[in-house]
Amino acid sequence: MANPRTGPRAGRLRVSHHGWVRGNDQVIGWIREIVLDTPDPHRLARFWAALLGGTPVEWYPGWVTLEPPPHGQRLSFQGTGPGSGAGPGVHFDVLVSDLDAAQRRVVALGGAGTAGHVSPRPGPGGEPVSWRVCRDPDGHPFCLVTR
Repeated sequence: MANPRTGPRAGRLRVSHHGWVRGNDQVIGWIREIVLDTPDPHRLARFWAALLGGTPVEWYPGWVTLEPPPHGQRLSFQGTGPGSGAGPGVHFDVLVSDLDAAQRRVVALGGAGTAGHVSPRPGPGGEPVSWRVCRDPDGHPFCLVTR
């Protein structure tokens, strides 16, 4: 077993059950997935599955994810609804272990926390799963997620 002080994960902090980040860099997490906005998430998921592999899986109405993640990167498709007026958009979901601390860090670095939400898909024990929408200093949206 590798020594935690000198091994490959030395100086790193565990973020949820999905990975490690360096503990001394004041990072809040890592990019969990890339999300493409689309009026038809099933159609777009089939297109990308044909190019990259994976199987489109609907997690809940309006949200489709390629499973397993092609080459380790999750790619999801979020329904915007027909005629929503929203153009094609992309945002990142950033996996964090503490939503409040992560949002404080976003704001301290010049970003903004704009809205909190609860996923329509409950956690493994049936508990509600919260997530937050934030914006970087130039206004690009991204989400802070815990799973």
